[in-house]
Order: sequence, then structure tokens, then C-alpha cells
Amino acid sequence: MTRAAAVLRLQEADDTLASLSSEIKALQSLLRGEPELDSRRSRARDAGAARDDVAGRLAGAEQQLASLEKRVASLDRRLYDGSVRNPAELMEMQRELEVLRGQRGDVEEQVLELIESAEGAEAEAAAADAAVTDLEASRTREDAPRKARLRELQAHVADARTARESALAALSPTEQALYARVAAHHHPAVVSIKGDACGGCHLPLSNEERREVRAGDRIVQCSNCDRILVP
Repeated sequence: MTRAAAVLRLQEADDTLASLSSEIKALQSLLRGEPELDSRRSRARDAGAARDDVAGRLAGAEQQLASLEKRVASLDRRLYDGSVRNPAELMEMQRELEVLRGQRGDVEEQVLELIESAEGAEAEAAAADAAVTDLEASRTREDAPRKARLRELQAHVADARTARESALAALSPTEQALYARVAAHHHPAVVSIKGDACGGCHLPLSNEERREVRAGDRIVQCSNCDRILVP
């Protein structure tokens, strides 16, 4: 194996690791969470809170209505059962009964409005919960193959690291340092000759440069862009 081919093998290992790392990060991001699911869960929480609030107000209004109805029934019974004979007291009871009936009417309207609101709030909460359930089910179906692919990629990473270590061991410390320096500025750092030109900057190479690259006795760099050249 020529020196340039050994460097090319290192670059291929680095490219493989970079590709694997990119796909792994994308999968991990998908598995961590999904903005749409978070949004649906938030809407479901808000809808549930609104439903509970309306239900609480309805229960309070119904309790108030029951109390008023009890007081109206009691006062109405006393008013007409003959137990009270004082005219002034009877008139006062009549006025109180009218007030209570008015209050009862107001509360009855409030209860009807709250029943309608409660039905709407319950429907909205149910729809929001269903939307969460649907997306969670979809995520569960999608996550299974994603997790399988993630395990597969992680196994490939171990193989790619082994390949990189092998490629690195085939190079001298000087060659390793050269590759690291060029790779820090150019990607790809190792390019092939395209016709009579560098495959990186596409500028023409001298006859001597092309001859040395094809001989493969040493690492040759493009005199224009500094990339490492391979045949």
C-alpha cells in the first residue's frame, strides 16, 4: 500500500465515522422528543384544566340551586300551611319568596350555561387527549425501527473506530500530523488526480507532481491548495 493510499484509508474511516455520527444524532433527537407531541400534550393539559374548572363551577352552581330550591319549598310551605297568621309576617315571607325565586331563576340560567360550557369543554378535552394518543401511537410505531437502526449504527461505529485505529497505525507520526493539518482546512483532505489537475482545487499539476503521485513512494501535496494527492 502506498503512503497516499494509507492516508486515504484514514480519511475514509473518518468520513464513515462522521456519517454515522450525523445519523445517530438525528435519530437520538427524534427519540428524545417531538415538538408537535409536546405541543399536543400542552393543549391537552390546558383543555383538561378548562374542563375541570367548568365542572367545578357547575358543581358549585348546582349546589347553590339545590339550596335555593330547598329554601323556596320550605318558605312556600310555611306561607300556605296556615302556621303563620300575622299579616305583616306573611307579607315579609311573600317578599322573601319572590326574591328567592328570582335568585333561583338566575342560578338556573347559570347552571344551563355551565352545562353547555361543560359539554364543550369535555369535547375539547377528549379531542385533545385523542390527538395525543394518536401521535403517541404513531411515535411508538416509528420508534421501534429507529431504536433498531440506532443499535445497528452504534455497532458500525465500533467497527469504524477499529478501522480508523488500523489506518492510523499504518502511518508515521509525521504523516498523521500532516493529514490532521490538511483535514483541518480542507474536506476532503485527500483527493485524486482528475486528468492533469488536482481533484480538489482543479488547478493543473506539473508533470513532476503527477509522476510522483503515481509512483506512490511518498505523500505528495498539491502545490496550489495543499491537499494530499492520490492517483
